[in-house]
Amino acid sequence: MMNETEEMRQARHELKLLSASDPAAGANMMRHVAAFSLMLTGRRGNRRRDGEPQMGAGFVLTHGDQNLCAAAARRSGTDYIYIAFDVDDAQSGPVAAGIFREQDGQMWCYGNCVLWSPANDGRAILVPRGQGEYPGYFAFRPGGRLKLVPARVPGDFDAGVRRADARLRRLLGSDELRNVHREGYMHCISNIGQEIYAEVTPLAA
Repeated sequence: MMNETEEMRQARHELKLLSASDPAAGANMMRHVAAFSLMLTGRRGNRRRDGEPQMGAGFVLTHGDQNLCAAAARRSGTDYIYIAFDVDDAQSGPVAAGIFREQDGQMWCYGNCVLWSPANDGRAILVPRGQGEYPGYFAFRPGGRLKLVPARVPGDFDAGVRRADARLRRLLGSDELRNVHREGYMHCISNIGQEIYAEVTPLAA
């Protein structure tokens, strides 16, 4: 496996900035963040309360980027839901979603999460999928962190995923989220040693 050189790292960083600066890509990512928030919490992210999970979108994490996300989540003091897009196709749907959270003094990343919706059209939950032991699912709690429920989803898994996909598509195409990107900001997170910095700029209209 080839190690990433500084020149390669800089080229990768510039590609991400270029893709994120595309108005259509930024709008698509912001609509997904808003739709995830509505499905999981019942309200938009701009109505988030202290202590509740933060949500954001970006590109697939590579070359240690996940460590930077974990450090930022630890500093925020709450869970962080990350929706990942392909840097070469950011106008399409996300390729993954994950949760960064602190447990027992350690930072954990639950990757490859999928949305699951109950038959009664209630709040969706996030279900990690992958290798190893089935950890359960994450449910939203008003005013606090996500609750990890160590159990199977309360219903048929495939049917719940289909319901979530259908609702997500409806929300993405709704008038409510049409111009949500006008309220959004791009956070460019970087580090120098142990110090973490975030450069914040409004998304292009």
